[in-house]
Amino acid sequence: MPDELMTTFEKLWVVLRASWCDNHDLNGALAFSHDRAAMDFFHRTVRVNVDDAQVDRLIDDALHLFQEKKYDCMFTLSPLDRPADLSERLEKRGFTEGMLASAMVYDPSTPPPPIQTAAEIDVSPDSEYNLWAEVMCRGFGHDQTMGEVGRDALIVPEVRRYLARVDGAPAGTTLVYSQFGMGYVDHVATLPEHRRKGVASAMVARAVADSQAMGNRWTTLETTTGSNAERIYQRQGFRIAYHRRRYIMPYGSG
Repeated sequence: MPDELMTTFEKLWVVLRASWCDNHDLNGALAFSHDRAAMDFFHRTVRVNVDDAQVDRLIDDALHLFQEKKYDCMFTLSPLDRPADLSERLEKRGFTEGMLASAMVYDPSTPPPPIQTAAEIDVSPDSEYNLWAEVMCRGFGHDQTMGEVGRDALIVPEVRRYLARVDGAPAGTTLVYSQFGMGYVDHVATLPEHRRKGVASAMVARAVADSQAMGNRWTTLETTTGSNAERIYQRQGFRIAYHRRRYIMPYGSG
């Protein structure tokens, strides 16, 4: 039987991403795309559940969709996806494995160490969304389009956004999205001039505290496996629950 935390994480993740993107039913999988945003955040195939005989048809459908849109074709796979050998089937079709991601859950064995920072973390009101989005995009090095297309998905009751300030100046962003008894911490971004000052750690700690105060059973996040961010989150009390794999076929090569 699938792990309840994993099942809830995947359900929440898909619902959140679906709210940002155009959704395409591939008859056994869900594909996301967005005509205004070229970054891979908005373009991938997820939630695969087909029998062996349908795998090649599904891959062909995904390739056709993303080739038409002139984007790389990507699959993000969790341990829940079927068939179990889908990774191998994708590789046989010419896909290469990309980023390995860690789905993490807050589960400290001991109290996390105190955070030394001058950052002040406040809930960012809807009226401040443009500033929040600008800081988030600058922190990640993204085009401002990401913030613009995210407005409808992020100004909703399920999302609480945070803006960090150092000496009154914006320094970073994060948010917590609450659904299905789970809080999901996302968009942890710090401006370059404020890095290594404890800003990200302070924002995550605030999001965790608020998620718990909301009554969420779990507080989770996702980050690149083996990254410095993963090590920071582990020091803050998160542990790796499971891994998610990405497979990529660059545009024009399928």
